Amino acid sequence: MSVTPELVEQDDGGRLIKKIVALEAILAAPGEMVTDDQGREFIPPPAIVVERDLGERERLAICTDWSNHSTAWLMRHRLGLRAVLMDLMAGVEIKGDEAIIQALAEFSKRNASHVKGILNLTIPLSESPVWILGQFLCQLGLSTESRKPPMEDGQRVRYYRLNTSDVEFIQKVLDYRQRQREDRERKRQNEQERNAAYAARMQSQYGINAPSTPPINESGDNNRGGMDTEEQLSDSWWERVKYYARLAIERVEDGVDKVKELLSTLTLDERLGVMLEFEDARPDKFAQLVTDAPQWTEWMA
Repeated sequence: MSVTPELVEQDDGGRLIKKIVALEAILAAPGEMVTDDQGREFIPPPAIVVERDLGERERLAICTDWSNHSTAWLMRHRLGLRAVLMDLMAGVEIKGDEAIIQALAEFSKRNASHVKGILNLTIPLSESPVWILGQFLCQLGLSTESRKPPMEDGQRVRYYRLNTSDVEFIQKVLDYRQRQREDRERKRQNEQERNAAYAARMQSQYGINAPSTPPINESGDNNRGGMDTEEQLSDSWWERVKYYARLAIERVEDGVDKVKELLSTLTLDERLGVMLEFEDARPDKFAQLVTDAPQWTEWMA
């Protein structure tokens, strides 16, 4: 989105995205019930929450003060917050005296110390169920608006629903994040298929086992001791290989030593990729190189 003063204010110093991430977690479907060796049953958190925790531990291995997203998710799940949110996000109005809202408030009061320790939220015993629900919603970047229609059965009842502008904004962010995950997964699968085809061709044509490509590092914070693993790893690697292949093709006329000199400046996987691309792009030039340097496979070592 374009940066505006209103968006900066809404961002609240980076706090908003943390709230949206927490909302995304509780809206995700939990895992299937599992039973441990002692017969106790547990509901695992959604895969998106587990991956977030694992990713944080991998990126911050030296640190032990992790966020524990799974623990926060479990507390919200036990509160019954997901069922309430599914209705509210769908536009359903509540009065506050529904059984599910009452149960959420009672559980919060009984476990006030745990709610405070895990979610950093203080639950006064004197507050109403609607007020308590509002505090949990605020942690998820949501707020409520109310209306008071004409009297029903001699009583004036107030109805609550989620703030429409909040929902519209957050839904756009959630949809964007989902598209990003789908794009990353599609790139990962394409990369695996490309590597498998590449390795099979090298093995069948030249009897050479292609080296494995280091994993894509989505965060870009650590090259993990291998080749460049920024977000556009797959595309950038192949573009680089194609560029070097064009150089190699041009140098064939200058002699095989010039090609060997170029390859010596590349990594092993780049050398193999260059030769494969070389053969695909200019089979005539590649045949000339093989004729002049039949020992070219030794350059791959």
